[in-house]
Amino acid sequence: MPSPMPEYDPDSEQATTRGRDPRSFAWLPGSVHAGPVPSALVTGGPHGGGPAHGGSADTELLRGLDWQALLKALSAAGTGAGTEEDQEAVLAEERAAAARGALRPLPTGPLAALAAEHLPPGPAQAGWLGAAAGTCEELDEDALAGVAIAARRLAAWAQAAELAAVAQITVRAAAADPKIGLAGDGRPGRLCQDAISQVSLALMLSDYSASTWADLAVTLRWRLRATGRALAGGRIDLYRARLIAEATSVLSEEAARAVEEKILPGAGGQVPGELRARLRRAVIIADPDGAEQRRQQAERHARLSLYGDPDGTATLTGSKLPAIEAAAAMARITALARAMKAAGQAGGLDLHRARVMLGLLLGTLPYIPPAEGAPPDDPPPGDDHDPGSGDPGGGDQRGGDPGGGDPGGGDQRGGDPASGDQRGGDPASGDQRGGDPGNNDPDAPWNHMPDPRDEDAPDDDGWPGDDSPSDDSADNDSADNGSAGDHSSPDDYREDLTETAPQWPALGAIPPGLAGRTGVQPADGRPVPGLLDVTLPWTVLAGLSHEPGTLGRIGPVTAVQARQLAQAAVADPAAQWRIIVISSAGHAIAVSRIRRCLRGGPPSRDGPPSRDGLPPGAGLVGRVTLTISQDVITEIQHASGGPSGPGPPSGVTATAFQTAARALAQALAKAQADKAAGGCAHQDESYAYRPPPRLRDYVTARDVTCRFPPCRQPAWRADLDHTLPWDAGGRTCRCNVGGRCRRHHQLKQHPRWKLRQGQPGDFTWTTPAGRTYTTGPDIYPA
Repeated sequence: MPSPMPEYDPDSEQATTRGRDPRSFAWLPGSVHAGPVPSALVTGGPHGGGPAHGGSADTELLRGLDWQALLKALSAAGTGAGTEEDQEAVLAEERAAAARGALRPLPTGPLAALAAEHLPPGPAQAGWLGAAAGTCEELDEDALAGVAIAARRLAAWAQAAELAAVAQITVRAAAADPKIGLAGDGRPGRLCQDAISQVSLALMLSDYSASTWADLAVTLRWRLRATGRALAGGRIDLYRARLIAEATSVLSEEAARAVEEKILPGAGGQVPGELRARLRRAVIIADPDGAEQRRQQAERHARLSLYGDPDGTATLTGSKLPAIEAAAAMARITALARAMKAAGQAGGLDLHRARVMLGLLLGTLPYIPPAEGAPPDDPPPGDDHDPGSGDPGGGDQRGGDPGGGDPGGGDQRGGDPASGDQRGGDPASGDQRGGDPGNNDPDAPWNHMPDPRDEDAPDDDGWPGDDSPSDDSADNDSADNGSAGDHSSPDDYREDLTETAPQWPALGAIPPGLAGRTGVQPADGRPVPGLLDVTLPWTVLAGLSHEPGTLGRIGPVTAVQARQLAQAAVADPAAQWRIIVISSAGHAIAVSRIRRCLRGGPPSRDGPPSRDGLPPGAGLVGRVTLTISQDVITEIQHASGGPSGPGPPSGVTATAFQTAARALAQALAKAQADKAAGGCAHQDESYAYRPPPRLRDYVTARDVTCRFPPCRQPAWRADLDHTLPWDAGGRTCRCNVGGRCRRHHQLKQHPRWKLRQGQPGDFTWTTPAGRTYTTGPDIYPA
């Protein structure tokens, strides 16, 4: 029998429940809760009548929701008992009582939150979750936790739907390519560039992220079906699904499913760090010999990576390092940091570790006096090195030459000690080989997955929508973020906020012999290999503004940092200087170079002479690019009495300004010719297939990056490609040339893709599905 109905007292703030919980629902028989039915039940949902007379906000919020799903959810939550018929009868009774005004409506939020928490992910849960989210400010903490749980489960369901769509894109693209095709179970033979690029454009992901996203979609659809179903059911979230897929990717399909079967049941109740550890153990147990082989193979891909951080700092990290050697290196760094702290230098242990690491790498680690009462720092037995000229980061810190010996502990036979691979590439990029890491097989350019060393690879493990650090440091129990077994005192990490900013080691120098510099700007427009490449507004160099600059792959740096690097380049006659004049809209309209050394050396067309070797200098900054707006040029010329006026202050700022003013005058003359011709006047056209340096410089500065919208490969690393092929009558002119990395250069040649350049710098891509994506020239900060 239904529970007795509570009596409603209009003079009371809530219905009288006679000893029962006033938050509960009397209309569910046997419920531990007892309370009035919401008024929306009378007007909304499958059990409701028409719209409420003078309806309320709650009524509108709950109108059209799945009330039958609510009954099932509350029953699953243990808040009711009895059959569905019993609940229907009680509901009818509650409706009649509500119509008589005998019940006080229950607030919308708690009801919706309870339904959303216990409903399975899907459209019904989405409706109730939306109703609950609209009343979050009115919910208690228990209900708020339920809303958060429901939102996470619904997000997993939605992400599973997205991955299902991506998996089908890979199927359609593979089926359309006779070289790939489909396997017997319907999965694509392999991922192809066609599918990856469609996903990249649709979701605005880099090729690297799009490929990992598509790979996950295929994996959860065919290889790890149980994990895919768990994600769609909200039993695990996307991050945990990714961990399972990534960890088992090295196993055979049979072994991967065995690990999945073992790990999946408890995965949703484990923090990521615990799940990751269990997965690593399970994978090693499943294939112990393979685990050892994979470790040895991974060590062959050890690398050093540099990333910019949002606060103007940077992250320098080594990956795929031998574990024992890395732990030993950390122990040594920690020992030197402790000595620095014991010597009375302010700061916590982590700060000192960072200072020691940079000092060792730069060869500028300062002298660290031994602790009081410590034994002398004698060299080990059999060491024949002179203690006055040894390793500056070694045991002897008593006056050795910080710039002598081997400052980084590695092999310095002609490579850049600051880069990971010493073969002539960009020191700020992930791949140091000087070429495009996306270079695919020319016989089948769209049939290959991207190289994971792509420059646009994300800072994390490459999966969209996750910004958590790959080391999951929040899940580690150790208070020490350094070497294992280092039982540090809390005082080691305590920071005194009253201290002045730390003193970092000096920048040092890269001798020309190590840097391998040629003394001239590379003919293809690339930055000087192995050295820093900085871009900053001319107004920053002149001290007229505080806009940020850009350093290589680090990204934006403060004006102080940008000027510091520019000053280092001024002192180096071998450094190259480039000037980009930008329009009021921020687009590059002219490019020029300073045609002589800024300090010392005879004038030269492309840089300092190299016949007798490089002039002495810091050897640190290879190229400085100054951007200057035509508005700034016009304003200064007007204030100086015209183009022939004195201009800005003397020195490098004056030389740069004069070069920019001449380039602007030439650009304005070309613009007038284009206007008279009703389009491009082809003044920069070359009859050769390869663009000449002047055209390459302009197109590279105009495009900035590869012209495939999501791609961020720098244009100087890209191919200068004819939009209309040269052998089909296409001009080698700025109206028909654009920067495209090798991967997207080859994608343009795919028979299912189309590309056109409507006007110089504006490119429109058409996908096999007929979708169009247009991108214009990149914008420089004013």
